[in-house]
Amino acid sequence: MSTLKLTLSRGDPLQTDFVAMDNKVLYTSETITYPRALHGSRATTTVTRRDPVGGLLQVGVIEWPANPHDRPQLVIGTRSVEMTKTGLYTSPEKFQAHDGRMYEWQISNSRAQLVPLHAGHNAAYVATFLQSTQGFFRVWNRGSSASLFVPPEGVHILDDIVVTFVYFESQWRDRERHRARIWDLPAT
Repeated sequence: MSTLKLTLSRGDPLQTDFVAMDNKVLYTSETITYPRALHGSRATTTVTRRDPVGGLLQVGVIEWPANPHDRPQLVIGTRSVEMTKTGLYTSPEKFQAHDGRMYEWQISNSRAQLVPLHAGHNAAYVATFLQSTQGFFRVWNRGSSASLFVPPEGVHILDDIVVTFVYFESQWRDRERHRARIWDLPAT
């Protein structure tokens, strides 16, 4: 079995299709934003998976809180999944997958990578996200788009990977936008 490549159809992980190499949509993430907070939530992201005959199965839900100090709530399948920040000023977040093992999303070289915890210092990544080529180099590499790569070691927790990726990548992008705004503020 080779590495699974899921290409994002759009640049926003909250609103995209995850397309396999055979051009079939495997997962879809859709986010509904509420004009006013509904039960403490400002938005809900639903992640669905297509079964082999084309039916849809809801595999995850992320409730984004109205209060920015509250943590989003993740449900994968029927399990409530707690994402725990492991870095003070950095982005890593860990969670327990349905296989009972702990995994951690990390940013390494500006890319999100999922690594199993307690698997030794040289643990292999079970998922890696590569952004699409942008700017000047895009001219030579038109076929390059954002993709989530999952080696065979991670396929057994694919629903966990996709749902927590949508959450983690969205949170990381929000933090990066916030940092950029702070650096753009005029000095007083």
